[in-house]
Amino acid sequence: MLRAYLGQIGHILVILAFVSSLIATYTYYISAKDSSKDSDFWRSVARKSFFLHTFFVIGVVLVLFSIIFNKYFEYHYAWDNASLSLPLGYAISCFWQDQEGSFLLWMFWNVVLGVILIFWFRAKKKSFLHFESPMMAIFSAVQAFLTSMIVGAVLFGDFKLGSSPFLLLKESMPNLPIWATNPDFVPKDGNGLNPLLQNYWMVIHPPTLFLGFATTLIPFAFALAALWKKDYSDWTKVALPWSLVSGVILGTGIMMGAIWAYETLNFGSYWSWDPVENAVYVPWLVLV
Repeated sequence: MLRAYLGQIGHILVILAFVSSLIATYTYYISAKDSSKDSDFWRSVARKSFFLHTFFVIGVVLVLFSIIFNKYFEYHYAWDNASLSLPLGYAISCFWQDQEGSFLLWMFWNVVLGVILIFWFRAKKKSFLHFESPMMAIFSAVQAFLTSMIVGAVLFGDFKLGSSPFLLLKESMPNLPIWATNPDFVPKDGNGLNPLLQNYWMVIHPPTLFLGFATTLIPFAFALAALWKKDYSDWTKVALPWSLVSGVILGTGIMMGAIWAYETLNFGSYWSWDPVENAVYVPWLVLV
Protein backbone atom coordinates (compact mmCIF):
# COMPACT_ATOMS: atom_id res chain seq x y z
CA MET A 1 0.00 0.00 0.00
CA LEU A 2 1.10 3.56 -0.77
CA ARG A 3 0.16 4.53 2.79
CA ALA A 4 3.02 2.48 4.19
CA TYR A 5 5.57 4.19 1.95
CA LEU A 6 4.36 7.81 2.15
CA GLY A 7 6.82 8.64 4.92
CA GLN A 8 9.75 7.21 2.97
CA ILE A 9 8.66 9.05 -0.19
CA GLY A 10 8.39 12.30 1.76
CA HIS A 11 11.79 11.82 3.36
CA ILE A 12 13.44 11.11 -0.02
CA LEU A 13 11.79 14.21 -1.51
CA VAL A 14 13.15 16.32 1.37
CA ILE A 15 16.69 15.04 0.73
CA LEU A 16 16.32 15.71 -3.01
CA ALA A 17 15.02 19.20 -2.26
CA PHE A 18 18.01 19.86 0.00
CA VAL A 19 20.55 18.59 -2.54
CA SER A 20 18.95 20.50 -5.44
CA SER A 21 18.98 23.73 -3.40
CA LEU A 22 22.70 23.26 -2.74
CA ILE A 23 23.31 22.68 -6.46
CA ALA A 24 21.29 25.81 -7.34
CA THR A 25 23.31 27.82 -4.78
CA TYR A 26 26.65 26.58 -6.14
CA THR A 27 25.81 27.04 -9.84
CA TYR A 28 24.37 30.52 -9.27
CA TYR A 29 27.54 31.35 -7.31
CA ILE A 30 29.76 30.16 -10.19
CA SER A 31 27.65 32.16 -12.65
CA ALA A 32 27.97 35.28 -10.50
CA LYS A 33 31.77 34.92 -10.30
CA ASP A 34 32.27 34.11 -13.99
CA SER A 35 32.15 37.09 -16.35
CA SER A 36 32.70 35.02 -19.53
CA LYS A 37 30.14 33.34 -21.77
CA ASP A 38 30.20 30.37 -19.39
CA SER A 39 28.19 32.52 -16.99
CA ASP A 40 25.07 32.02 -19.14
CA PHE A 41 25.61 28.25 -19.10
CA TRP A 42 25.90 28.12 -15.31
CA ARG A 43 22.88 30.41 -14.94
CA SER A 44 20.87 28.02 -17.11
CA VAL A 45 21.96 25.05 -14.96
CA ALA A 46 21.11 27.00 -11.81
CA ARG A 47 17.62 27.83 -13.07
CA LYS A 48 16.93 24.19 -13.88
CA SER A 49 18.23 23.17 -10.43
CA PHE A 50 15.91 25.67 -8.76
CA PHE A 51 12.96 24.40 -10.81
CA LEU A 52 13.82 20.87 -9.67
CA HIS A 53 14.02 22.10 -6.09
CA THR A 54 10.57 23.66 -6.50
CA PHE A 55 9.17 20.37 -7.79
CA PHE A 56 10.58 18.46 -4.82
CA VAL A 57 9.30 21.00 -2.26
CA ILE A 58 5.79 20.86 -3.72
CA GLY A 59 6.04 17.05 -3.59
CA VAL A 60 6.92 17.21 0.12
CA VAL A 61 3.95 19.52 0.75
CA LEU A 62 1.56 17.15 -1.05
CA VAL A 63 2.83 14.09 0.84
CA LEU A 64 2.44 15.77 4.24
CA PHE A 65 -1.03 17.07 3.34
CA SER A 66 -1.97 13.54 2.24
CA ILE A 67 -0.88 12.11 5.60
CA ILE A 68 -2.86 14.75 7.51
CA PHE A 69 -6.04 14.72 5.39
CA ASN A 70 -6.25 10.94 5.29
CA LYS A 71 -5.72 10.76 9.07
CA TYR A 72 -2.80 8.37 8.93
CA PHE A 73 -2.25 8.40 12.69
CA GLU A 74 0.67 5.98 12.54
CA TYR A 75 2.67 9.09 11.55
CA HIS A 76 3.59 11.26 14.53
CA TYR A 77 2.81 14.54 12.74
CA ALA A 78 -0.77 13.51 11.92
CA TRP A 79 -1.36 11.96 15.36
CA ASP A 80 0.03 15.00 17.21
CA ASN A 81 -1.91 17.66 15.26
CA ALA A 82 -4.96 16.18 13.53
CA SER A 83 -8.08 14.33 14.70
CA LEU A 84 -11.19 12.81 13.16
CA SER A 85 -13.43 15.57 14.49
CA LEU A 86 -11.59 18.53 12.93
CA PRO A 87 -13.42 20.31 10.09
CA LEU A 88 -11.61 20.92 6.80
CA GLY A 89 -10.31 24.41 7.60
CA TYR A 90 -8.69 23.34 10.85
CA ALA A 91 -7.38 20.17 9.22
CA ILE A 92 -5.55 22.41 6.74
CA SER A 93 -4.11 24.52 9.56
CA CYS A 94 -2.73 21.34 11.18
CA PHE A 95 -0.09 21.52 8.44
CA TRP A 96 1.65 24.55 9.96
CA GLN A 97 0.83 23.78 13.59
CA ASP A 98 4.26 22.24 14.33
CA GLN A 99 7.75 23.52 13.59
CA GLU A 100 8.40 21.23 10.61
CA GLY A 101 5.20 22.29 8.86
CA SER A 102 5.97 25.96 9.52
CA PHE A 103 9.38 25.59 7.88
CA LEU A 104 7.75 23.78 4.98
CA LEU A 105 5.17 26.56 4.53
CA TRP A 106 8.02 29.08 4.50
CA MET A 107 9.94 27.00 1.94
CA PHE A 108 6.83 26.69 -0.24
CA TRP A 109 6.34 30.47 -0.43
CA ASN A 110 10.06 30.89 -1.15
CA VAL A 111 9.98 28.55 -4.15
CA VAL A 112 6.85 30.25 -5.50
CA LEU A 113 8.58 33.64 -5.27
CA GLY A 114 11.84 32.18 -6.61
CA VAL A 115 10.14 30.89 -9.77
CA ILE A 116 8.40 34.26 -10.23
CA LEU A 117 11.78 35.99 -9.88
CA ILE A 118 13.43 33.75 -12.47
CA PHE A 119 10.73 34.49 -15.03
CA TRP A 120 10.84 38.17 -14.06
CA PHE A 121 14.59 38.28 -14.72
CA ARG A 122 14.02 36.56 -18.06
CA ALA A 123 11.48 39.22 -19.04
CA LYS A 124 13.83 42.04 -18.04
CA LYS A 125 16.54 40.60 -20.30
CA LYS A 126 19.69 42.75 -20.05
CA SER A 127 18.47 45.57 -17.82
CA PHE A 128 18.69 43.75 -14.48
CA LEU A 129 19.94 40.33 -15.58
CA HIS A 130 23.36 40.88 -14.00
CA PHE A 131 21.65 40.83 -10.60
CA GLU A 132 20.06 37.41 -11.06
CA SER A 133 23.03 35.15 -10.32
CA PRO A 134 24.33 36.84 -7.13
CA MET A 135 20.82 37.52 -5.87
CA MET A 136 19.51 34.01 -6.55
CA ALA A 137 22.69 32.47 -5.09
CA ILE A 138 21.80 34.08 -1.76
CA PHE A 139 18.12 33.21 -2.23
CA SER A 140 18.96 29.55 -2.88
CA ALA A 141 21.40 29.42 0.05
CA VAL A 142 18.65 30.59 2.42
CA GLN A 143 16.35 27.97 0.92
CA ALA A 144 19.00 25.29 1.50
CA PHE A 145 19.24 26.37 5.15
CA LEU A 146 15.46 26.16 5.60
CA THR A 147 15.33 22.75 3.90
CA SER A 148 18.04 21.45 6.25
CA MET A 149 15.62 22.10 9.13
CA ILE A 150 13.36 19.21 8.02
CA VAL A 151 15.91 16.72 6.69
CA GLY A 152 15.98 14.74 9.92
CA ALA A 153 19.13 12.77 9.02
CA VAL A 154 21.78 11.61 11.49
CA LEU A 155 25.15 12.59 10.04
CA PHE A 156 27.96 12.29 12.57
CA GLY A 157 27.46 10.21 15.68
CA ASP A 158 24.50 11.76 17.49
CA PHE A 159 24.38 14.91 15.34
CA LYS A 160 21.00 15.18 13.66
CA LEU A 161 20.33 17.60 10.80
CA GLY A 162 16.83 18.97 11.28
CA SER A 163 13.64 17.18 12.29
CA SER A 164 11.60 15.15 9.81
CA PRO A 165 7.79 15.51 9.68
CA PHE A 166 7.54 11.96 8.32
CA LEU A 167 8.48 9.99 11.43
CA LEU A 168 6.26 7.11 12.46
CA LEU A 169 4.98 7.04 16.04
CA LYS A 170 7.18 3.99 16.57
CA GLU A 171 10.22 6.03 15.50
CA SER A 172 9.41 9.18 17.47
CA MET A 173 8.37 7.35 20.68
CA PRO A 174 10.22 4.02 20.59
CA ASN A 175 9.96 3.39 24.35
CA LEU A 176 6.18 3.07 24.55
CA PRO A 177 5.18 -0.33 26.05
CA ILE A 178 2.56 -0.85 23.32
CA TRP A 179 5.23 -1.73 20.75
CA ALA A 180 6.25 -4.82 22.73
CA THR A 181 2.75 -6.32 22.55
CA ASN A 182 1.44 -4.77 19.34
CA PRO A 183 4.19 -3.59 16.97
CA ASP A 184 1.62 -2.65 14.28
CA PHE A 185 -0.49 -0.49 16.61
CA VAL A 186 -2.21 2.51 14.95
CA PRO A 187 -4.16 4.99 17.15
CA LYS A 188 -7.84 5.32 16.26
CA ASP A 189 -7.69 9.11 16.69
CA GLY A 190 -5.17 11.90 17.07
CA ASN A 191 -4.58 14.61 19.66
CA GLY A 192 -6.15 17.24 17.40
CA LEU A 193 -5.47 20.94 17.15
CA ASN A 194 -5.06 22.90 20.38
CA PRO A 195 -8.55 24.29 21.24
CA LEU A 196 -7.09 27.81 21.45
CA LEU A 197 -5.93 27.46 17.84
CA GLN A 198 -9.26 26.25 16.49
CA ASN A 199 -10.09 29.65 15.07
CA TYR A 200 -10.34 31.08 11.58
CA TRP A 201 -7.28 33.25 12.27
CA MET A 202 -5.22 30.04 12.46
CA VAL A 203 -6.30 29.27 8.90
CA ILE A 204 -5.44 32.66 7.34
CA HIS A 205 -2.89 34.32 9.62
CA PRO A 206 0.15 31.95 9.43
CA PRO A 207 0.11 31.64 5.59
CA THR A 208 -0.03 35.44 5.28
CA LEU A 209 2.72 35.95 7.82
CA PHE A 210 5.00 33.34 6.28
CA LEU A 211 4.41 34.85 2.83
CA GLY A 212 5.54 38.10 4.43
CA PHE A 213 8.66 36.34 5.77
CA ALA A 214 9.37 34.98 2.29
CA THR A 215 8.99 38.36 0.58
CA THR A 216 11.53 39.98 2.92
CA LEU A 217 14.13 37.62 1.50
CA ILE A 218 13.93 39.39 -1.87
CA PRO A 219 15.16 42.88 -0.84
CA PHE A 220 17.61 41.22 1.57
CA ALA A 221 19.10 39.12 -1.26
CA PHE A 222 19.24 42.13 -3.58
CA ALA A 223 21.04 44.17 -0.91
CA LEU A 224 23.67 41.46 -0.32
CA ALA A 225 24.06 40.99 -4.09
CA ALA A 226 24.70 44.73 -4.42
CA LEU A 227 27.41 44.58 -1.74
CA TRP A 228 28.90 41.50 -3.41
CA LYS A 229 29.06 43.12 -6.87
CA LYS A 230 29.84 46.61 -5.48
CA ASP A 231 26.83 48.12 -7.24
CA TYR A 232 25.55 50.48 -4.58
CA SER A 233 22.90 52.41 -6.50
CA ASP A 234 21.21 50.45 -9.30
CA TRP A 235 19.98 47.69 -6.98
CA THR A 236 17.51 50.06 -5.30
CA LYS A 237 15.57 50.50 -8.54
CA VAL A 238 14.88 46.78 -8.77
CA ALA A 239 14.53 46.06 -5.04
CA LEU A 240 12.16 48.89 -4.12
CA PRO A 241 8.97 47.46 -5.74
CA TRP A 242 9.61 44.10 -4.06
CA SER A 243 10.22 45.90 -0.75
CA LEU A 244 6.87 47.66 -1.03
CA VAL A 245 5.10 44.37 -1.72
CA SER A 246 6.87 42.81 1.26
CA GLY A 247 5.95 45.70 3.54
CA VAL A 248 2.26 45.41 2.63
CA ILE A 249 2.05 41.61 3.02
CA LEU A 250 4.12 41.46 6.21
CA GLY A 251 2.20 44.41 7.67
CA THR A 252 -1.08 42.64 6.92
CA GLY A 253 0.15 39.50 8.65
CA ILE A 254 1.25 41.52 11.70
CA MET A 255 -2.15 43.22 11.94
CA MET A 256 -3.87 39.83 11.75
CA GLY A 257 -1.71 38.62 14.64
CA ALA A 258 -2.49 41.77 16.64
CA ILE A 259 -6.25 41.31 16.21
CA TRP A 260 -5.94 37.64 17.16
CA ALA A 261 -3.95 38.55 20.29
CA TYR A 262 -6.57 41.08 21.47
CA GLU A 263 -9.79 39.36 20.45
CA THR A 264 -9.33 35.61 20.52
CA LEU A 265 -6.53 34.34 22.73
CA ASN A 266 -6.93 37.02 25.43
CA PHE A 267 -3.24 37.75 25.76
CA GLY A 268 -4.16 41.28 26.85
CA SER A 269 -2.10 43.11 24.26
CA TYR A 270 0.02 42.68 21.15
CA TRP A 271 3.22 42.91 23.18
CA SER A 272 2.10 40.03 25.42
CA TRP A 273 1.67 37.91 22.30
CA ASP A 274 4.01 35.28 20.87
CA PRO A 275 7.67 36.50 20.82
CA VAL A 276 7.84 35.58 17.12
CA GLU A 277 4.96 37.95 16.45
CA ASN A 278 6.81 40.71 18.30
CA ALA A 279 10.12 40.01 16.57
CA VAL A 280 8.59 40.18 13.08
CA TYR A 281 7.70 43.81 13.78
CA VAL A 282 11.41 44.70 13.52
CA PRO A 283 11.98 43.75 9.84
CA TRP A 284 8.68 45.47 9.00
CA LEU A 285 9.97 48.71 10.56
CA VAL A 286 13.20 48.35 8.58
CA LEU A 287 11.19 47.90 5.36
CA VAL A 288 9.08 50.97 6.08
